[in-house]
Amino acid sequence: MGLKGMFSKLLKGMTPAFDTEDYTYEQLKDMEKQGYDVKELLEKYEKGENKHQLLNRLRFEDVAMDISKIPNATDVSRLIPFMNKRLDPNSDLIKKSISVPLMGKDKWIKNLEEGEVILSTVVQCAPQLWEVNEDIGYAMLVCALVENNEFKNNPSFLKTISKLLNDFRDAEELPTGLSEKMIQLHKDLDDPDSTFDIKIDQTLLDAFNVEFENKKVTSSDIRVATIGFSDSQNEKLPRKAIPSDGLLPFIAFKDRNEFHVNNYNVVNGSLYTA
Repeated sequence: MGLKGMFSKLLKGMTPAFDTEDYTYEQLKDMEKQGYDVKELLEKYEKGENKHQLLNRLRFEDVAMDISKIPNATDVSRLIPFMNKRLDPNSDLIKKSISVPLMGKDKWIKNLEEGEVILSTVVQCAPQLWEVNEDIGYAMLVCALVENNEFKNNPSFLKTISKLLNDFRDAEELPTGLSEKMIQLHKDLDDPDSTFDIKIDQTLLDAFNVEFENKKVTSSDIRVATIGFSDSQNEKLPRKAIPSDGLLPFIAFKDRNEFHVNNYNVVNGSLYTA
């Protein structure tokens, strides 16, 4: 039996949960030196198409990927019927996501009916929030969302903004021309104890030459904010975790000047789990 056949036999003896794409690039190169036929797996790495490479990109761009390889696969397009319309307190969206309070019910319902579904992207969060079926106790996350104008509830645009903010946070040297507010945002993104709720200004968009659909992005409606999550919110998430693509939908009440869980309720994950 040749080495290629030996490698195939080895894989067949693995448990069903084993995925050959879980090998690192370095491990595959070592196996190649030993004579194993790992050409196809190496090519995926070199093309940026390895499972883990695709997963890393999934939060920042639209990626065509086998759903079975996504740890927490979701499909926010399933929520389109609830978007851009008056909310119905008797709909599955509300019944599965929110409990009606015993006190002040009428005012609560009016505030709800005049609210809307708002899609956000998780820029960063406590690591345990990405882990499927894990309790969290209490943890913080940073979301970006657009509540007005053309980019509202656009998943691809939100991923673009998530990429911008991750690159911005990780930049060792800041570009010139940033406003004081954006310089402070850079510090806050790198501070796990910070809380903030601000709008991105044009100085940041221009500094990183942000484009969407081949057009320069000009917007004053991109909101970036921290929110605290406890297990009661986490349990509503699909598989008790932030979706792998980072897209997180909220039910936003009419009166919501502040970004917290009383004004923005998590949509029940069963409504958009893939």
